[in-house]
Amino acid sequence: MAAAQQQTAEGAQRFLALLAKDGHLNVGLPDKNGALMSVQGTRKTTYRWQNKGVPDNSRPGPYDDTSAPVTAPLKWLLVIRKLEGMNESANADACTTRAETTTTEKLGSTSSDSHWLTKETFFNVERLWYQTTITDEYEDPAVKYAGPHFFAWGRAVISRAANGRITARAPGLKFNTELVFLGDMVKDPDLADRVEYAMKFLKASCDKTAATGF
Repeated sequence: MAAAQQQTAEGAQRFLALLAKDGHLNVGLPDKNGALMSVQGTRKTTYRWQNKGVPDNSRPGPYDDTSAPVTAPLKWLLVIRKLEGMNESANADACTTRAETTTTEKLGSTSSDSHWLTKETFFNVERLWYQTTITDEYEDPAVKYAGPHFFAWGRAVISRAANGRITARAPGLKFNTELVFLGDMVKDPDLADRVEYAMKFLKASCDKTAATGF
């Protein structure tokens, strides 16, 4: 019978890297106050009179155009392109995970609606039609959250939800870094147990206070 492979922090890093390659591990970057990932943008509202149902851009509309700041949350976590045990100095480090991430999520929308105002004439009440167009434009989340991101296991806090989602969070310079196992989507309790064990093994192996015995 083959001997059981020794469990090491390096092995746990390789295990998580395989999960990331299979799409089962993602990255979240909440800010220091715990707010979820979001992007800033501008909402522009324009008003144009209509001529036979077509907006007339040659003259001002019934109201002044407006512009206001808006914020939108990201719907998805960041996708991991590569995960490895490496620190900020590009040295192999079993206690630090380096994550290269990306996202194809694009936010922004344009919508238009027709409305009308009334104008009384000598004979009747006339409807004056105009179009309202609302355009939301946002910064690119792939730029705002560009990596690489580094995760220090010695400072990690690990939690597991009832649905099997496992989150390891560690503080960073600008954002907190979260490594998230989507157990609610994978639906494999045995795999979730292994992920939780690997994360806690890394924390125990890299926690500098563990050597004190407390």
